[in-house]
Amino acid sequence: MFALGCPTPRPAQDAGPVLLEDGGLAATRADFLGAAGTCSLQAVTKFRAEVDALNAAPTKDNWKRAMKAWQRVELMQFGPTGSSSTPGGMDLRDQVYSWPLVSRCSIEDVLVSKRYEAGVGSLLVNRRGLATLEYLLFHESDDVICSTAGWAALSATERTAQKQAYAVAVSADLKVHADALVTAWEGGFVETLRTAGPGNPTYMSTGAAMNQLGAGIFYLDRVIKDLKLAAPIGLRDCAAPPCLELLESQYAGHNTANLRENLVALRQLLEGCEPGYTGVGFDDLLIGARASALADRQHELLLAAEAALAAIEEPDLKEALVTDPASVRAFYDALKAITDLLKSEFVTVLDIDLPMGLEGDND
Repeated sequence: MFALGCPTPRPAQDAGPVLLEDGGLAATRADFLGAAGTCSLQAVTKFRAEVDALNAAPTKDNWKRAMKAWQRVELMQFGPTGSSSTPGGMDLRDQVYSWPLVSRCSIEDVLVSKRYEAGVGSLLVNRRGLATLEYLLFHESDDVICSTAGWAALSATERTAQKQAYAVAVSADLKVHADALVTAWEGGFVETLRTAGPGNPTYMSTGAAMNQLGAGIFYLDRVIKDLKLAAPIGLRDCAAPPCLELLESQYAGHNTANLRENLVALRQLLEGCEPGYTGVGFDDLLIGARASALADRQHELLLAAEAALAAIEEPDLKEALVTDPASVRAFYDALKAITDLLKSEFVTVLDIDLPMGLEGDND
């Protein structure tokens, strides 16, 4: 184990290739940044393809495929995918998927008032995007909790037609943002990442670019571990566990599927985005920093998390939290082992800044 006070010697932040013990060259930060950018481009391109299908036919199956594709993008919130407060960010994430900012009441008010007829692009993000589409496609009870008088006045046929029309409008809006995201990445941002350093107007050093990618990785801690798992389990913000109302997917039962895709994206960034998790990943930088033992331990923890998720036998997390909460807690513990490693030795060896809000966070 590496002592935090004495991290393994590593090359300077913008150093060139490092000679490995076997005589080969370690991956440089430029290699990694280019590979991560290519991985993100592949993820958003896959998402756009699924959104094209969803836009052509807003069905449950097409929504599931689009959501799976998006859950990989969730861990790649850097470059154009990031917020406008970060280099190159375009604030497109919430336009596509605003969770946990979701409001059933707001969706129902638009549904009943038919405000979607003029398009949904000007509506607040909690009235459109993948989360709204989940409600429209999967909430099968013929009831609403808001705008009840207007809903009651509609016939069954009118209710079905309005849900379908709203879903069509939301799907069209998703296509606009998916197209914009791919266009931005295809416009040369992979090269922008790869060439981080002096003269680069977006990333003036490789360290600045690495910090942005590191912030994307910590979606694992801030959102997956704390919001998707700890809250519904009852470890935080839950008075009487399990708090099923805090689960990410309330209508489609897609919680476990979302987590599975999150883990795929995590391994792609940490180990490589090519088939079989090959290619250049964060682990190659660890090896180049003479921290191969840390890379090995990271790999073992990733495999343990995958095994813990696979051990949840129920159809979805919602059922598992009721019938076998211990299996969900085991998965949470496996993820926490990864986040503990990332927040300590990983960032120390690679000289990456923890995102604001995580400094001193021992959860």
